[in-house]
Amino acid sequence: MSLPRKIFYNTLAQSAGKLFAAAIGVITIAILTRHLKDAGFGQYATIVAFLGFFATLAELGLYLIVTREISKPDTDRKKIISNALGLRLTASLVLLAAGVLISLLLPYDALVKKTMVIGAAALLFMSLNQVLVGVFQKHLVQHLLTVSETAGRLLNLLLIWLAISSHMSLPFLIGALVAANMLTFGLSVRFARRYEKFGIAFDMRQWRKLLSSSWPLIFAIVLNLVYFRADTVILSAFHDAAAVGVYSFPYKNLEGLLAFPAMFVGLIMPLLSRTAGADWPRFKLYLQNAFNALAIMAAPVVIVTLFFAGPILEFLSGHQAVFADSAALMQILIIAVAMIFFGTLFGYAVVAVNKQKAMIAGYLLAAAAALIIYFGFIPSYSYWAAAWGTVASELVVLVYAYALVRKASGQSLSFLIFAKLLPAAILMAGFYWLAQINWFAELLIGAALYAAALIIFKIVPVRFAKELFFLSRQ
Repeated sequence: MSLPRKIFYNTLAQSAGKLFAAAIGVITIAILTRHLKDAGFGQYATIVAFLGFFATLAELGLYLIVTREISKPDTDRKKIISNALGLRLTASLVLLAAGVLISLLLPYDALVKKTMVIGAAALLFMSLNQVLVGVFQKHLVQHLLTVSETAGRLLNLLLIWLAISSHMSLPFLIGALVAANMLTFGLSVRFARRYEKFGIAFDMRQWRKLLSSSWPLIFAIVLNLVYFRADTVILSAFHDAAAVGVYSFPYKNLEGLLAFPAMFVGLIMPLLSRTAGADWPRFKLYLQNAFNALAIMAAPVVIVTLFFAGPILEFLSGHQAVFADSAALMQILIIAVAMIFFGTLFGYAVVAVNKQKAMIAGYLLAAAAALIIYFGFIPSYSYWAAAWGTVASELVVLVYAYALVRKASGQSLSFLIFAKLLPAAILMAGFYWLAQINWFAELLIGAALYAAALIIFKIVPVRFAKELFFLSRQ
């Protein structure tokens, strides 16, 4: 199989697997919310979000550095991977232990504080697993990583169901996550060793070399943490677990939608990288077509969420009254999701035009905006401020990334696609407004009408789709 075709099919396999894993995640959340309700789910979400903050800090940008270094010729790949694992293990242990100790000083429930230690073990294995991403990327076998992640999610779902059936408490539910992440890491190690030999090493000289290369990425990771993850952590510090549960329920469900832009832009990235600097007009053509395609994907997602957030969340949770504000929060957060659709494209394009370091300023602005909103308004306005702060920070990242790409390429995009989509969007929304049938049937019929309108008005970029398919056949 040729390299472009291998990349294409590997990306498709990986993306399909991630979509399946996302579906498992939605089912898991539904089971948890039905059992724990808002306060209990808020406790669960607080532990994962709080410790996830420290686990992400421990990433240190290592997987990107590992990918780059082991891809170079005549390099000691075993030494690099082994020391990256040793460094990540040490950093994770230190930072997660710090997180557990810091949680003791916060106004969390006693059960949450006790369960933090178990949660730290779950996040430790998740953190270690990220180091091996570079191995799978180098050998173009990311689908194997998806297999290990999906197996872990399935085990987590099974153990959570068993724990709930046996009327076990929060520590056992977090314990299920420990077992699941341990399985994911174990399978990843086994798969990765098919291609590279490695262990765990503690060579300080090699650690310094890795850190000297990764420090700009560490700075970017910290800023990303502030604007992308701080909302739930800050909310948990000022409000009770029920508020965290009400906010986290729609937030966690919407995360699954982010697999779509990641899947699509992963296919576009080789085209952007190939033409950036060498053929700017064609770069713009690819970027424009990708932007149009993402607009076509994002529009129905937003419309469906605005009309059906309530029925969807009620179906998943079984508790309309308990999660009463979650539907309205979901309608706010879908705006941020739509921005992430386009932000993903421009984020990849920033890498294609080699402006990653310049993008740090954008993350800094987003982090500053997020912190001002979170600390300024969450104490008084609770999860409403968290939701709008998320929208604001994603808007800053989107605008800044687009401005960088436009400046580097000298190309401006057309936004005419939104006018072209208007008839299809009006048809879909109008049907939802007028129809009085079962909500799920209504949702499907409206989606079919939208798809039909795309074909009738010839909105779908057929040539672009054919070019992607041609790339896969090379």
